[in-house]
Amino acid sequence: MAVTVVAVLTAKPGRGPAVIDSFREVSPLVHAEPGCELYAAHLEQDGDTVVMVERWSTRADLDAHAAGAPLVRLNELNADLLERPYDVWFLDPVPLGDAAKGAIPVEGA
Repeated sequence: MAVTVVAVLTAKPGRGPAVIDSFREVSPLVHAEPGCELYAAHLEQDGDTVVMVERWSTRADLDAHAAGAPLVRLNELNADLLERPYDVWFLDPVPLGDAAKGAIPVEGA
């Protein structure tokens, strides 16, 4: 079963764009990891909060990502940029209403 992850990173004031740059560096590597269906960054408008939305084919794929070199590199790049440790939520889909609008699309569906 696919796993959706939302990670929220609170950057130090004015450092949100630098956090985005760290994701720019590692995202090609993450996108190439087995099971990566979605790995997308979002920057708060007029703020320094970065929200990552991820989708992994299986929990094993997510676990491999969590232990992999790209995430180690990301943590190195962000070591001095964050206000605090990031928050991570592991989510199960709850489709609502219109099937095309009520859930994050699943690759191949």
